[in-house]
Amino acid sequence: RYHNKMVKAIKTGETLSIPEGVTVTIKNKEVTVKGERGTLSRAFKEVPIDLKVVGDEITAEMWWGKKLTTSTIKSVLSHIRNMFTGVTVGYKYKMRFAYAHFPVGVTVDGNEIQVRNFLGEKRVRRVTLPEGVKASRTEASVMKDELVLEGNSITEVSITASQLHGVCLVKKKDIRKFLDGIYVSEKTTIKEVL
Repeated sequence: RYHNKMVKAIKTGETLSIPEGVTVTIKNKEVTVKGERGTLSRAFKEVPIDLKVVGDEITAEMWWGKKLTTSTIKSVLSHIRNMFTGVTVGYKYKMRFAYAHFPVGVTVDGNEIQVRNFLGEKRVRRVTLPEGVKASRTEASVMKDELVLEGNSITEVSITASQLHGVCLVKKKDIRKFLDGIYVSEKTTIKEVL
């Protein structure tokens, strides 16, 4: 009987070029990225990978990795690429409020977003903003019923958008008919990318 065993590659590697105006330091698999908008750091301690800065490039190498484990190389470099984008141009998520009858009242109070009158309910729904994420309402003359989330970390901005969408889910009703909620309408950057 033939057994298909997974083949291990002796050494697998990828490189990622560092953009201008960005400095990267790597110590014990903790990557710190500094740019004009601020500093971001992320640890990849659980990934069996060698990370180092060589000239103006980041090299990620893995020894004796199977196909599934070597796929984490590109994932790690994608996270670092997102950090580059965050410290250079930043992330901006635009969210729109959808309602059929009861207008959703959203207010930003310090580091908290409060949602009132969702489906006419009295309960106030709250989402706490993580450090580094700013929320603001768009003026009604520019765009009605819109909230803008801005920050350097794509993880924190997207998780905040997800939490805001999650607190406004319709329960015990037909969701094909009750389309009320807060939805992400646009994902863009703070600074215009040419």
